[in-house]
Amino acid sequence: MTLSPPPNETEEIAHSHRTQRDDSSDVLELPSSSPDDASSGPLVRLALQKRTLPSWVADQFEGWGERVSLPEWDADEKISLEEHDDNDNDFLCSGDDDYRQNNGWKGTDLCHSLTSPVRISHYAIQYKDNGGVGTKLTGVAHFTPNAESHSGYCHGGSMTAAMDDVIGGTSFFVTGQCVPWSGFTAQVNVSLRRPIPVGSYLKIVGEITKTEGRKVWISSCLVCGNDDNEVYCTAEGLAILKK
Repeated sequence: MTLSPPPNETEEIAHSHRTQRDDSSDVLELPSSSPDDASSGPLVRLALQKRTLPSWVADQFEGWGERVSLPEWDADEKISLEEHDDNDNDFLCSGDDDYRQNNGWKGTDLCHSLTSPVRISHYAIQYKDNGGVGTKLTGVAHFTPNAESHSGYCHGGSMTAAMDDVIGGTSFFVTGQCVPWSGFTAQVNVSLRRPIPVGSYLKIVGEITKTEGRKVWISSCLVCGNDDNEVYCTAEGLAILKK
């Protein structure tokens, strides 16, 4: 785990399977899993959502704290604050493109991959009292067309997944340093304030509000990038640290 961007490298395996659709959107082709030989299975086509980060990310990012870098996510994480997904040479790779596969994971991360319905990126941590109450994790949540429910709007479950992600992620920092997967989300109480249009980029925030032994209480929200008072979702969560 590092908090500064590692060397700029390309996530070669995923991008070597990129193709172009007739509508010019990217597609990721991967072999489906097979008990005998995964490479022999049919290709699974996953839509890659092209995106460009809004200007408010670059404007605010320095004030969010130290950039978070986890090898589990970095193959699909962009370095740039002016992100263009058709630039394949701008990923926060840790030097092991197969990190997830080589360390027990079975697939891509629900919220931190090129095909995530809600794609969360550019997390940064701001410590308070060595990880105590007030420690805050901030990032960008892109609600892609894959998160759609009602016509033109995103599923409430996609908002809840985002809240779960930031609550669990914030708990990693309670000791004053990042300890990935040191705990797990035990409870998420979500309030859906307003519908999120497909394609929205929102600021996602988690903040530690209380600690007691292995229990960590965290408040979180999804807000408009340019107006923290425009709230789309809030949540109160409890994370439990491992023994």
